[in-house]
Amino acid sequence: MRSTFKLLFYINKNKVKANGNCPIMGRITIDGKIAQYSTGEEINPALWDSQKGRVIVRGNSKEDKRELAAINDSLCSLEDKAKLAYKKNSDTVGYVSAEIIKNAVIGRQQAKETLITLFDEHNEEYAKRVGIDRVHHSYARYLTSRKHVYNFLQYKYGIEDIPLRSLDMQFINDFHFYLSKVLKMKTVTLNDYLIALRKMVRRAIKQRTIKRDPFAQHKLEKAPKLHRHLSGEQLEKVMSAKLYTYRLCHTRDLFVFSVFTGLGRADLANLSTDNIITEKDGSQWIFIARQKTKSECYIKLLDIPKQIIQKYKGEGKDNKVFHVPGTSSLCRSLKIIAEKCGLDCHLTFYMARHTFATETCLANGVPIETISKIMGHSNIRTTQIYAETTNQKVAKDFGKLSTQTKDIFSLPQDKIKTLRVYQSGRYSGWKEEVI
Repeated sequence: MRSTFKLLFYINKNKVKANGNCPIMGRITIDGKIAQYSTGEEINPALWDSQKGRVIVRGNSKEDKRELAAINDSLCSLEDKAKLAYKKNSDTVGYVSAEIIKNAVIGRQQAKETLITLFDEHNEEYAKRVGIDRVHHSYARYLTSRKHVYNFLQYKYGIEDIPLRSLDMQFINDFHFYLSKVLKMKTVTLNDYLIALRKMVRRAIKQRTIKRDPFAQHKLEKAPKLHRHLSGEQLEKVMSAKLYTYRLCHTRDLFVFSVFTGLGRADLANLSTDNIITEKDGSQWIFIARQKTKSECYIKLLDIPKQIIQKYKGEGKDNKVFHVPGTSSLCRSLKIIAEKCGLDCHLTFYMARHTFATETCLANGVPIETISKIMGHSNIRTTQIYAETTNQKVAKDFGKLSTQTKDIFSLPQDKIKTLRVYQSGRYSGWKEEVI
């Protein structure tokens, strides 16, 4: 159902200028709601045709006629802009208002009232921050999110955009179904796109385009818990594996370096010789600010990381310690390594950081507070996600507990009859005094 759409030009006789002219105003009416604006033109009331909403072209000279005709041309141009904006919004979005048409006519920047235009505005602003306080990877994710939402709108509704006021719980449920069943995405992947969509809604609420969160009752589906770290046996297999290409050996060594330092791929790529400090006692430490959070890490270099640095000395460019390939290249190599070692898990480079927290530190008695500091976390709750308590750690801790409590606690030696069976209502000696 199309809206009732009317355009009108009139003169404001209440504002007569010193030269006797009155300003020409524009009025847009859609479904009974009005938006008015100034056209920037003015005319003598005697030369205004209120029936046609145009200037009466007459004068004593051709120059006067040209000036009057130019005013009419300007009004026709504004009318064409209004009609074009109305058609565009009606056809592509299915929603139009007098205020939207007014802003399109006068060229005023307005708060985006549709989802795709809001996505575009956000992504344009985000692109300007890449390399300053945002990374390109996150920017690419928002671009992909916008693409999936746009494709979903065409798939589900046959439209290119949708008014923000039309969003509801059914919309996000349908979008979830589209990502999971049509595009066959896994939970951990589709959650990223749902989070991006919800961010657009929060942006719309802040700019007061909508009053409340239509997705307030929606909860993200929890992804199945992944194998976050390598066990001690799996790590030993990786470290002792016989690999016959430089690429595989190089990837394995970078992975092991991360296992013993806790550095992620990005921080490993940023690691320079300036970040390695030698203390007075001869110990070497890595002092680096994490790329993601800018928090500082202070990590002691153990023997194995030292050996790896020496092995690839001079390989990195621009004072870097290592040449670190891209994430996709590393993951391809790690997949081959995992198959050769029979790990039976999807090996990723980020698992090295988890393994550092769990196997290298926690399993060897390093307190979680210290692990949090080493890994550059501002909140210890983040560290608890990384530092998973393994069965080996539980057995080791209970072994210590057994030794420490062995001679501290003991049961009293009471003289209760050895042969007895307590059964409710049958044992008559339960009140007897123990000697």
